[in-house]
Amino acid sequence: MPQVLRVCLFNREVQQSLHQPFQDFPHLRIVGQVASADEMLDWISRLSVDLAVVNLDSAQALEVVEQIRQMTPRCGILGISRSSDPNDIIRAMRAGCNQYVRWPVDTKDLREALEQITMQVTPRNVGARRVCVLGASGGNGSTTIACNLAVELAGLSGGDCGLVDLNLELGDVGCLFDVQPVYSVADVCRDNMEIDRSVLEKAFHRLNCGVSILVRPHKLEEAYEVSPEGVANMLNEARALFPFLVVDLPRSLDPISVTALTDADRVLVVAQLTVASIRNATRIHEWLRKMGTPENNIGIVLNRASAGIGHIKPEDVEAHFGKPVFAAIPNDYHRVQSSLDAGYTKDDGRNPVQAAIREMARKIASDLVQQGPEEVEPAPLLKRFWRRREKVPAGV
Repeated sequence: MPQVLRVCLFNREVQQSLHQPFQDFPHLRIVGQVASADEMLDWISRLSVDLAVVNLDSAQALEVVEQIRQMTPRCGILGISRSSDPNDIIRAMRAGCNQYVRWPVDTKDLREALEQITMQVTPRNVGARRVCVLGASGGNGSTTIACNLAVELAGLSGGDCGLVDLNLELGDVGCLFDVQPVYSVADVCRDNMEIDRSVLEKAFHRLNCGVSILVRPHKLEEAYEVSPEGVANMLNEARALFPFLVVDLPRSLDPISVTALTDADRVLVVAQLTVASIRNATRIHEWLRKMGTPENNIGIVLNRASAGIGHIKPEDVEAHFGKPVFAAIPNDYHRVQSSLDAGYTKDDGRNPVQAAIREMARKIASDLVQQGPEEVEPAPLLKRFWRRREKVPAGV
């Protein structure tokens, strides 16, 4: 939840204005008041609304609450009604209201309700910025992008960067770094498992490059022991450990992925310049918007953008999505493949893949890292970090 909460009001009762009770709270900003379900859902989908206030005495109010909860689980919902019937309160809570306040509104009661909603919706730790990376098609290099992005973010922030492999069945993060950590996601994300900072610090395997990784389960059957609730707890606790947390996601929008995507600061959809890949990226983009992800938080990353295959150009993709691509990673197959095979690459200082990923990291870290004219440029990724053991994947 941001410090200033963006509030949208749903009210069909013309004679009853909902604005007045909220004017005494400077951290609230009313962005709109609507009188129909379609308008309310449109506001929720287009804007990053933090709190929906619903007049439960309006017609179809509970249906609106249910639709808001389905569309954006992270949005707080405050129900207001003249009724004091316990059954009405229970129905409102079951529909999805976080809190219930009686009309006419008592200021103290409203303040307490708002405090409760803030605690319920806001992550307990807000240190790390979470960046989720998912591929629109198989074999498009999204995992390698995630790994290199984590290395660059660690270098830019001057601290560790966390990297979590949530491709629970067939994840490759540990393989690409050429390490076999003792602990995995399964050790800290099982259902009903209590974890704290000390446990999580031990579970993350720290590499020499400043990246700490939490790899996929070692055994295939352990993947099915990981629960969405466990992942949510782990991601929440990890916020206190790193300035940035990169999450490598599988190509399946299952409950585990939804948990990671909820409240993500940036979602990078990696696609290639093929019809199938762009179509899948479009479907993912539409789905993210429906679940409440702000448009500004979604970035389209074109991998192997200079490969020259097919007839689709980067500008076609930008016209299709109505915004610039977040990053375009050029194709450099021979350099990448030799790095993956030998564990090192001769750095000529002009690696276009490295430069593109570093620029992408700078865009993500721009609000935390202010580079000045006297600041020393980080040493090239390929020169600093490539080792046969604990190596960093050097390309895409």
